[in-house]
Amino acid sequence: MSPIITHEDELILAKTERELVSQFKKLAKAQSALIGSQKKYAENLTRTNNVRDMLNRTFRDVLKQMETLVRERRSNIKDEEVKLFKEIIQKNDDYIKANNTYLNAIKDLAVQKEYLVQKKEEFVEALAEVADRRSGVIKKALEVEKAKNKLIDGDKLNILDQQLNDVQRDFDRARDILLKKIHQFIEVRNEINSLWIKLKDTIVELS
Repeated sequence: MSPIITHEDELILAKTERELVSQFKKLAKAQSALIGSQKKYAENLTRTNNVRDMLNRTFRDVLKQMETLVRERRSNIKDEEVKLFKEIIQKNDDYIKANNTYLNAIKDLAVQKEYLVQKKEEFVEALAEVADRRSGVIKKALEVEKAKNKLIDGDKLNILDQQLNDVQRDFDRARDILLKKIHQFIEVRNEINSLWIKLKDTIVELS
């Protein structure tokens, strides 16, 4: 036999929804801080890449001079030195190219995560509205039920019924908005999952 669902059960749901709102806000705040750290990391990566690029330019200047001198057998330059410098320059070029791809993926991810936080905040706002509207509907329904039990005047009862219909419509609108916000949140979250895969694919063995 199924348990009897009471108005109290829905009031408990509304209370629990408010707790969910509170926890969601904490998560959004923590994620915003994390996004800030990722942006800072991207800035540091950009700075490091720029320094490495300057280093490689100087490496090329040195190599050019070494290649000039190595033609003279009396110089103190060995072919092995020239070969090793060329390898280092090529590795640096590969690293800079790979790191820029990695960096762009991080930036894309950070931007999309900011968008996810925005969608999460919209989700939370809609959920809070539903929780408030749910409580309003239940309280108005209880008021109507008590009025019917007291056998109050028909006109007054009609007014209460109309008020209940109004708050029910407000609740239905709030719930429809919530469903829309949930779908948007899930869509952006799925896009972020794809960006994580893209970021993983940019990682190569370079240092």
